[in-house]
Parts: sequence; C-alpha cells; structure tokens
Amino acid sequence: MADDWGLELPATRRTILFADLVESVRLYESFEVRTIDGWRRFAALARDRVAPLHGGRLVRTVGDSLLMEFQTAASATGAAFDLHQALAQFNGADAGDAAMWLRVGVHVAKVVAEENELWGSGVNLAARLASLAQPGQTAASAEVRSGLCDGVQARVEDLGLRYMKHVSEPVRVFLLHAPDQAAPARAPSSADLRPAVAVVPFVAMPADAVNDALGHAMADEIIASLSRHPGLRVLSRASTAAVRGVTDPSRLRELLGASFLLSGRFYMRGPRIRLAAELCELRGGEVLWAGGVNGDVDALFEGQDELVPHLVAQVSQHVLAHELTRVRSLPMDSLASYSLLLGAQGLLNSLSPPDFASAREVLEHLADRHPRQAAPHALMATWYVYRVLQGWTDSPTQDVQRSSDAADAALQRDPTSTDALVAHGMALVFTRRDFIEAERAFRQALSHDPHCAAAWARLSECQSQAGEHADAVRSALHAVALSPLDPQRFLYESYAARAAWMCKDYAQAGELARASVRRNAMHCPAHRLLIAALWLQGQVEQARRAAADLVRLIPGARASDGPSATSLTRAHTPFVQVLMDAGLPE
Repeated sequence: MADDWGLELPATRRTILFADLVESVRLYESFEVRTIDGWRRFAALARDRVAPLHGGRLVRTVGDSLLMEFQTAASATGAAFDLHQALAQFNGADAGDAAMWLRVGVHVAKVVAEENELWGSGVNLAARLASLAQPGQTAASAEVRSGLCDGVQARVEDLGLRYMKHVSEPVRVFLLHAPDQAAPARAPSSADLRPAVAVVPFVAMPADAVNDALGHAMADEIIASLSRHPGLRVLSRASTAAVRGVTDPSRLRELLGASFLLSGRFYMRGPRIRLAAELCELRGGEVLWAGGVNGDVDALFEGQDELVPHLVAQVSQHVLAHELTRVRSLPMDSLASYSLLLGAQGLLNSLSPPDFASAREVLEHLADRHPRQAAPHALMATWYVYRVLQGWTDSPTQDVQRSSDAADAALQRDPTSTDALVAHGMALVFTRRDFIEAERAFRQALSHDPHCAAAWARLSECQSQAGEHADAVRSALHAVALSPLDPQRFLYESYAARAAWMCKDYAQAGELARASVRRNAMHCPAHRLLIAALWLQGQVEQARRAAADLVRLIPGARASDGPSATSLTRAHTPFVQVLMDAGLPE
C-alpha cells in the first residue's frame, strides 16, 4: 500500500466485519449494568468461539462495536450470522426494551493489520455498510457478494447503489440473510421424470488460479456431452460451481434438485493431469463409482485426449448404462482466455455500470485474441441488448444493430454453437421483431443442448407472441428450474414473470419479478414488470414505491425503454401507460 508521499505500508487483503450495537447510548443510560455485563460476555464469546470457528480473529472491541477480520467472504458471513444468533440468546425471552441488537457491515479490502487495530479506508466502509443495516441485519459490499453463492452461504438481497457519508462514489450494497431464513420456494418445473445430474467443477490440488479454470473447463465439457442424451437432465455449470466445497449429500440435493453428483480433484505435473473422480447418488449418499483418470492438457484442448470421454462414459454407464459420444473442443484454446471469459460473464451479469463497461473491454480483447471463437461475439451481442434494456444507451438503434452484427459474427464462426444460436435469435427479436425465425434459432440451440436455460427462457417470449401462453410459462419456469444457483437466474425469473404477465396472471408475474429484483436490483425489465403487476392487482401505493425505487436505483429509467415494453403493450394491456400511471417517466 503506497500513497502520493511515497510511503509504503505492508497491506494484506482481508474480509472486514464491523458490528455496531444498536441504540447503545439509550441502552447504557437506561440499563447500564445489564448492558455492560451482556456486552462483555458477548465480546468474549465473539473472541473465543465465533472468530476461531470461522478462521478469523477479533481485532478490537469498544463499548458499542466489534471489529473482526477473516480470510474469506464466506467465513465472515457465517460469523455475522452466528453473532446475530448469539446476541439473541444473550437477550433471553424477557429482555424487552433492554434487548441488544447488532447491525453488521462486511467488506473486502486491503488493510494494514496490527494486533489490536486494522488501518485503511476499507474499515471505514465496513462501518458505513453497518449503518445501512437494520437491527439484526448484515449489509455487504459487492466485493463480499462476489465471494458468496445465493442460497448456499447466504440468501442475498440486492439493494442496488447507495450513497454513504464521506464516500465519494455510490456503493453497491447487498443484504445478507441466513440461508435457512424464509428461503423462497423453488420454482416448479415441468413434469420431468429423468434423473438430474450435477457436475461440480473439479478442484485443483494444490489450489492455483490457472488450474482452477481447467477444472471449470473440464466440467463444461462433461456437461455439454451429457446434455445431448435425451434420458438425462443436466444442470448448468454456473449453478454447480457455486456448491464446490459442500459435501453433505442431502444439502446438495436440496440446493440443486439433482439426483446424481460428479465431483473430483486433480493434480498437475508438467503437462500431465491426474484426476480422481467420484459419482454419488445424492438421495442416500452412496458412491456409485470412483476412479482415477490420467490425461494430457495440450491433447485435451486439441480434442485428442480420452480423459473427458472416459468420465462421460462412466457417468452414463452408472446412471443410465448408456455410453455417450465424444465431447466438443474446449470453448477457449488457452486457460488464461477461459478465465477471462468467465470473468466477463460475471461482470456483465452484475449490471453495475462500471462492471458492465469493463465486460465490453474484456470481450473485445478476447475477440481480438481469438478471432475464430464464437463465444466472445455471442456475449457481446448480449451486452448490447442489456444496454438497450437498461436504458444506458444514447443510440438505441445503433446498439440494436451492433447486437445483430455481433450475433452474426458468432454464428459465422460456429453455426452449431448454442451461445451463437441464442444470440442470433435474440438479435432477430430486437432488430426485426421476427419471432418466428427467432423461435427456430432457439429450438436449434436446444437441439444441440436441451438444457440451455437461456434458450428456454427466450423461447418463452416467442411462444407468448404466438399466443401459446401456457407453453411460454412452462418454458420460462423450466429455465428457472435448470438454474437453481446460476448467477443468471434473475434473468430467467424475469422472462418467467413476462410469460405470466402475458397469461394475465399478475400475481405470479409480480412474485417472479420480485424474486428477480431481489437477486439483481439493477435489472430494469424485472422492475417494470413488478410495478405493472402491483398496479393491476390494485396495490397502488406499493406500485408507486416500486417505481420510485427503480428511478432511485437507475436514474433515467423510463416506462417505454426497450422493445419488450412495446410488445407487452400490444399484447392486451397498456403496459407503458400503467407504468406511467404508477409514476415512471415516459
């Protein structure tokens, strides 16, 4: 850590937890002895039990706050939940006005650490985050959110951008709830009796950032191959990646809704790889198969190594006793590029303006580095569509055309790429409102990958336009069911809300839109659907508050932004007019 004066200080990256005692002045004034005794015992418990349990330490405590540090966002989040629970037990059932409550803020930053103090602006930001929480709540920054999986370490609620005292730029803020606290019910899927298989990205031993990307890449290949089998349902890697490290079979089954789990660890020695894998039946926790496979990394990327096909064959033999075909080549010809592609997807999905702009830079770099690859162009097409839908463009017509050009570029490079076909269909909807040809593109994508959640979600829009409203709802909910932990789940819930709207089921539309907004408060289309659904259910004040929330979160948001608003208006209800009645600018 250095400054403009040339001073150098030894800084380390830590997750900072700041806990503040709510209404401490009143408590010490009215219940002094009880508060002192309770806070001293609680601070000792935080130091001796909670911090060590989560691999952290209590740095300091004063009469109304705690400062703690942890290695990871997940460990700090677990500690925050334990602190809330422990303090509630200290209060007892008869505490009344003497009850103590915490507000907790969690942030990741570089700090200068000493035995009894942490120095750095990150500590101040953690304290500012705590001030935004209500009694008994935990608020976190985007840096913390990126280290958590919604529904696993915490149930995450996106509050969007918030301004804080003495902080020059707005900060993306998330509320963290314990995962077992009022978790929303899983969206129903269509009646599908096929066994569901989850493939968890393999873990590098020892841990290494580059090798970690190889673990994801191999999982992608196995998922792509298994997805071609009509007798299997296969969950997306974006969902299964979130549960690496979860070992309890019943918990995995609850989180993923899967019947079988393939996981493993791999070891690198030069260009050679040794993978130890196991296939587990999640209902009873029985290991159906376990074995070791050797391979060559270079041959793997060239499609000449049998490591992945061997694993695929083992899974199919033990789940369905049916061998599958050879997998496709890896999506990128270098692990560094693959890591960048994963990062670009995360930046794009965050819908935070700075992250969103960075995603474009990464994708342009990847397109230049790999001129024959379809994936960067397909994601670039999505980037332009999102920019139009969010109302962030001064040239919507040009951006719509740029989306179409990027989709065409992806399709030219790989006519069988699922991502390219989905991007092409999406561009057909945006540029020409050609839902018939777009539906063909989405169905072609599904013929290559029957479990592509993005294709199912966007197919629902075409079905709605054709008047096939019940089918549209089923397709959209199927996309949601395929993505229990997928970072893009908010998008699929938005499509499901749209399909329910077209069915005139405003209650279901509102429920799904609210779930989408909870996962990503920066997603404009879900906000608009929520506002309109509330208004048409007669919840006028709630609709007006939702409209005010949207304008606060995304200044400049308008009722008529995006082609979807026009198509919803044409369907049967004056969608844009409803939004304007609720207070959203035209």
